[in-house]
Amino acid sequence: MEKKRILFIGPMPPPMGGVSIHILRLSRLLLNYFSIDYIDESKSIKSEFFNLRSLKFLQYFKRIMKSDLIYVHSGSRLLLMFHLISAKILRKKIILTLHGYPIIKRNLAVRLDEYFYSLSDSIIVVNEYILKRISLPSAKCIVRHAFIPPMMDDEADLPLFLKDWIVDRKNSGKIVICANAYQLRIYNSQDLYGLDMCIEAADNLIGKGFPLSFIFNVSSLEKNRELYEQYRNDIKEKNLQENFLLINEELSFVKLITYSDIVLRPTNSDGDALTIREAIHFGKPVISSDVISRPDETILFRSRDIIDFENKIIETVGQLSGSNIRHDKQKIDNQIFYKDLINSLLNKLEY
Repeated sequence: MEKKRILFIGPMPPPMGGVSIHILRLSRLLLNYFSIDYIDESKSIKSEFFNLRSLKFLQYFKRIMKSDLIYVHSGSRLLLMFHLISAKILRKKIILTLHGYPIIKRNLAVRLDEYFYSLSDSIIVVNEYILKRISLPSAKCIVRHAFIPPMMDDEADLPLFLKDWIVDRKNSGKIVICANAYQLRIYNSQDLYGLDMCIEAADNLIGKGFPLSFIFNVSSLEKNRELYEQYRNDIKEKNLQENFLLINEELSFVKLITYSDIVLRPTNSDGDALTIREAIHFGKPVISSDVISRPDETILFRSRDIIDFENKIIETVGQLSGSNIRHDKQKIDNQIFYKDLINSLLNKLEY
């Protein structure tokens, strides 16, 4: 029997971000059950994916027409509405995953979003906070975190210079701490991803004699390159170059997690952070801000509180332990959930 065709719409890696990684891993999980196609929205155009920015709208509509179900992960509000309208007009089943929703948004904009999102047949929200910010049909909504375990054979190894840097620090007795950002951004007049806090904590703790080395990767510099350069200068001025590596690399962050001892997520706003769930999956201690509810294993600090942040790092350094990978069960759970959800929508009769 011919497989049903699923069309994923959203950003495809590179650059590596939480949403693009989720789409790639989810689609690979479902390859045995469905025929998979993609529409890429990212600014980085790749030859292997059709990209909406090519403005080849005939191709766009052909892909929707050939598909049985449209699975939308778009981060752009206008593009998201465009996809939902197009799929609805062409009478396709639609799954929408909301990976986040702003805390503050004008009432009219929220009402408009509610109307368009409700065109979907099923809506997955990655945490319960989203449902407090926007009212959606309860019969269509599912709260489910976005984490899908990585298939490590598909993950590229770290660049040689980075592996050498890590090995050199560990050989000298340093504890390696990592963090990341898709791209640098100011939110509520603060650094969204907390790179400034990481630099300040490194300066304070290394200055007190703690044997620490930090790696912070920024996946994309399409925006706020000047902020990146400003932080590089800050690291140099504080004389942290030997033990604070700020880089812009298209790398597998999950691989970096496996090479590191501690993972940080000091954001001042968040959805369902892939970084946290990957760290937990590999048994790595992860220190995160308390801006939303986090998985139970997360070590929380008060958001933007540098003293509490540093104290949690100090406490964690003294409690390092081995890893515990739970890959197989999570893989099967995800396969069953998404396969059953898609099949239930495809088999649902229209009246």
